[in-house]
Amino acid sequence: MDNKKILVIEEITCYGQASSNIAVSILSAFGNEVALLPTSISSTHNIGFTDIVNMDLTDFMEKTIDHYKSEHIQFDTIYVGKITNGKQFDIIKEAKEYLLKDDGLFIVDPSMGKNGDLDSNLDIDIISGYIDLSSIADFIIPNVTEACLMTRYDYSEYHDDSYINGLISELVGLGSKNIIITSVMDDEYSIGCVSYDGLTKTTIIKEKLDKSYPGIGDLFSSLIVAYINKGLPIKGAIDFSTDFIYDAIENTVDDQFHDYGLKYENLINEYINKKDPRY
Repeated sequence: MDNKKILVIEEITCYGQASSNIAVSILSAFGNEVALLPTSISSTHNIGFTDIVNMDLTDFMEKTIDHYKSEHIQFDTIYVGKITNGKQFDIIKEAKEYLLKDDGLFIVDPSMGKNGDLDSNLDIDIISGYIDLSSIADFIIPNVTEACLMTRYDYSEYHDDSYINGLISELVGLGSKNIIITSVMDDEYSIGCVSYDGLTKTTIIKEKLDKSYPGIGDLFSSLIVAYINKGLPIKGAIDFSTDFIYDAIENTVDDQFHDYGLKYENLINEYINKKDPRY
């Protein structure tokens, strides 16, 4: 199977295992040619650090897309992550129109909230922008909070089948084609995700571990994108990605000096070479 050329549209965090740091490393390790179109650059990610230095790169994005257009550069997949400036959504739609191959995949992780709340550094324009992108995406990967923000669905801490079915219905109403909802919890002891492709709903729920780390969502979404681009069915992609997260947490939990992200790097080859017998 040919390797894919993937454009990651995401923020850069110079230190800390999150955002594009994860996406580029995972997608490259899976054999893809990865280009990065940064939306902003920060000295660290925003969990556990203070006095963060940040620079918006909206102007750079516009000029970079114009350059790519002039060079006739195109991609098999465009993967969109965290956006902090509402002006960037139109730029991203332009990237999709001119830089994505006709049969390419447009994948959106609407990274904007958790625990029922919009991230404090974001405004309502971000929600509207992600709604717009989700209507033209081939896959969206929101957590429950993000799905609720986009659909104005009432947030609940725990989620039975009826709740998730209603949330999926609302997302389908936005035009979403393939939906993967993460952070689904039956109760305080379980966590997993639910996918829907327009015909089939797949639910994978596992025991919730006591420890959590920044960047888990970024890592899960990057793995999903990697497996989708390898041609693995959604259920298999979710299975392997979920197992990877669990192994990464166990790989990190005993290191008291590493609480700012997951130690996942030494697990990548194992998953490529052993966990998935097709590759």
